[in-house]
Amino acid sequence: MTGLLDGWGIPVLLAGAVSYVAMATLLSRMGTFALDLPNHRSMHEMPVPRTGGWALVAGCLAALVFSPVALPVALLLGFALLLAVSAIDDLRHVPARFRFPVHLLAVALVLIALPQALAWWWYPLLLLGGVWMINLYNFMDGMDGLAGSMTAFGFATLGLICAWRGHGDLAGLCALLVAGALVFLRYNWPSASIFLGDAGSTSLGLAAVAISLHGWQQGAFGLPVPIVVFAPFWLDASLTLLRRMLGGKRWWEAHREHFYQRSALRIGVRKTLYWELVAMLAVSLLALALVTSGLA
Repeated sequence: MTGLLDGWGIPVLLAGAVSYVAMATLLSRMGTFALDLPNHRSMHEMPVPRTGGWALVAGCLAALVFSPVALPVALLLGFALLLAVSAIDDLRHVPARFRFPVHLLAVALVLIALPQALAWWWYPLLLLGGVWMINLYNFMDGMDGLAGSMTAFGFATLGLICAWRGHGDLAGLCALLVAGALVFLRYNWPSASIFLGDAGSTSLGLAAVAISLHGWQQGAFGLPVPIVVFAPFWLDASLTLLRRMLGGKRWWEAHREHFYQRSALRIGVRKTLYWELVAMLAVSLLALALVTSGLA
């Protein structure tokens, strides 16, 4: 496995180092830039910058320059478009009617970049599922430590599986994301001094889509594996959306009705985060068991 990841040591270290320097700089010299001001829907009480995702993405981009993999142009374009509109949204609200088409285009470009063509009926399913993943990652980025932990657990699990199955480049890409996530958690652990923001959360959502689909197509794991790995996020977001729709509420508006939000209000952020960590560990172990047993 060590030989399989040759060429990824420096990129992974670079991802962590650049993320760390960028995040420290944003906090020390630009601490009042792009602030997330608390309101009646917030889980925090003081203004917090939402630029952590900028630092995480900067680290991954710097690492990719020195990595042994060349990503498809369509894939890079999809991430660039999504990052651009999301970064603007961090600075000044971008209406959903402008953001949603970019989300669709970003996922479409990821699908175009897949190494193998799929049956036609896969494309609308994966397009809608991909857009949902981008948005639910954003929805779930509402509590200290939560999105960073899901990123670390999720991509570490997929990376281990990819390395075990002999897919070194996919494992290396996962390692870059884990390195950035761990640095982010250094500043986002309760009580957080920085948030991911839209640029970070949407980019990580699209990364989950891209890694999952490429890993599936390359035979690193079955499609159920990433579905299991990211279950703590998509289950909460999906069930909450369904409950709000059935209740006749304005489901498209921001709220504090996710399970993790209701739990945090009841037992506190730290205890809720610990329970979420237990769930993330459990689904990661389940995914590893499915793979090692040959079921996925």
